[in-house]
Amino acid sequence: MVATAKQENIDSLLKGITIPSPPQILADIQMEMAMPDADLGHLAKIIANDAGLSGAIIKILHSPYYGGANESTSIPQAVLMLGEKTTMDIVNSICIKNATINFDEMPDNVYSTLNRFWDSASDVAKVCELIAAQIGISRDENVYLLGLFHNVGIALLIARHEKYLDIIEKSYAETESRIVDVENEAYDTNHAVLSYYIAKSWKLAPNLCRIISMHHNPSTFTSSEHIDEHNAQLLGILKIAEHIVGLHRILGNQDIDHEWGRISENVMLMVGMTSYELDDLKAQTVELGYGQQLYFR
Repeated sequence: MVATAKQENIDSLLKGITIPSPPQILADIQMEMAMPDADLGHLAKIIANDAGLSGAIIKILHSPYYGGANESTSIPQAVLMLGEKTTMDIVNSICIKNATINFDEMPDNVYSTLNRFWDSASDVAKVCELIAAQIGISRDENVYLLGLFHNVGIALLIARHEKYLDIIEKSYAETESRIVDVENEAYDTNHAVLSYYIAKSWKLAPNLCRIISMHHNPSTFTSSEHIDEHNAQLLGILKIAEHIVGLHRILGNQDIDHEWGRISENVMLMVGMTSYELDDLKAQTVELGYGQQLYFR
């Protein structure tokens, strides 16, 4: 299991891939938010000092999803309108996306593919929140970050290996093997391993990092020895979100979600969701427009 890998094996697992470090501004914001008397005004000042981050937040606030905003909206106003949780989700999204995209050195096709990948990751994160709200999971669990980071290793592999999309497509076509087994055969590592180390480096909660490391291990869904009841719920939320968004189509270019076929019964039990509730969630995501485009093909 990734989480118990010895330090001397880490370089082998990463296969020369550099794990991006969180930017200083994210560390500053996290430090402010960790204060007992965290101040949204001070948070806004930190964000306002970064032109790229400020512009991205204002652009998001102007989108129809957030109801739009006046062109003269300031960063302090934006932070107040969005709230602490949503602001932090947006900041994390922008920072991790920027950390995996080298704007100056990347070929146009790789740059375009990575942008589409991050669209799909954002969709999974948002659907994780929808599911968590429906089954009564606290927002403090931050399932948004779980959804956002769980496949971040894919971004590094896309940038490093020209044929990686062919490998991930082959992975999702497998009817028996784990998705990560095909990657292991090709690269002696896989996106779950990389995602774990990135999440750990960016200081996600240890239980979220562990869930990320095991999210393609079918045995996790059939034995209580691998995961406790609460974390099983969080893992179940992630797998349902992946299925609803349609990563088997978006990443794997497959009409059938073979992994879901093997784990769906146990996942639904983990989360305590009925097939009727699942159908209702699917209808909600269609209305919201999550995962309805093919990002890579």
